Amino acid sequence: MEHAPKPRVSVICPTYNRSRAILDTLTSVTEQSVTDWEMLVVSDGSTDDTDDWIRHGARTDPRIRLLRTERYGHPSGPRNIALAEARGEVVAYLDHDDQWRADHLEVVLSLMDRGAELVATGFELRDLAGVLRAASQPYEMCWHPEFQVLGVVFEPSRVAHRRGLAERAGGWRTGVGLEDWDLWLRMTDAGARFTTVADRTTVLLNDGGTRRHRIPARHWLPLAVFDDPRAARSMLELLRSGRDDAAYRTAQLADTEEWLARLVADERFTRPLGWDGDPAADIARARRSARELWPDLVILRWRDRYTLAQPLRCSTAEHAERVTSLVRRSQPRLFALLDAAAAECARTLAGAGR
Repeated sequence: MEHAPKPRVSVICPTYNRSRAILDTLTSVTEQSVTDWEMLVVSDGSTDDTDDWIRHGARTDPRIRLLRTERYGHPSGPRNIALAEARGEVVAYLDHDDQWRADHLEVVLSLMDRGAELVATGFELRDLAGVLRAASQPYEMCWHPEFQVLGVVFEPSRVAHRRGLAERAGGWRTGVGLEDWDLWLRMTDAGARFTTVADRTTVLLNDGGTRRHRIPARHWLPLAVFDDPRAARSMLELLRSGRDDAAYRTAQLADTEEWLARLVADERFTRPLGWDGDPAADIARARRSARELWPDLVILRWRDRYTLAQPLRCSTAEHAERVTSLVRRSQPRLFALLDAAAAECARTLAGAGR
């Protein structure tokens, strides 16, 4: 019996109740300049007519395959199912509400042909009407393992990797938190390195109703810890007042410049191919234009103490500890000011109680 030749790329697309709109995502794959692919669309127990539209797409283009599973309620399960079925030497992800530019796979494979094992491309962010809301900048495509610890650098639809890389890192994990941040970090810990380009080959949907915007924070970055909740509230009010924002921003920028200088000198630092700009200057400029220094601050009670903290949407407590440790090490001036402010709040409270 003859077997169909293995495709170069396996495209993995988890979906749930997307209905006819899934056709736009399918079309962005069928119109790729690279034709050597298979697309595994995993319906996560869809209860509408999504499966029928996928079957329609598969009848039009047999490279598309529908895989139906019982409801997971999380894309990691469907992605793992597709990984087990994937035959391509390269795996590329595409979320069901995103699309690719026609040369996306061509760009991805050009990086793979140069020896890359894990790649990411730039993006455009468009709303439901197709209006451009934001776009990636070249400096945002710089990468380093410490960037990977600190933030969600690349959404799944922008990422591709050699087959087997995800499985060796433990596969996609379910649970609370951003699962792509979790997997890319485990890949990094296993020795993988991102290769990036500034080309904006991915169109992401800008919609506050998507799952990514609904993921709750279960872990935290502590800024200060107090014995008395009144001191914690005083610190919160002080930060929100903006009294010391100029000093905080100056310290943050000085810390960031030193941190980036160290990273850029590290052989693991990655620039997008073909870009020779100054990442430190661009990142500093972005920091200066940030509207808020302290968004989403909360006060948490833990073991009879009170912590002023920022939310983290990472998946594990161990990851949150790594973020906290790295932020404190990379921002010593800023945290010296925060520690001084915390001490001031505690002293003021103690003085008022005499």
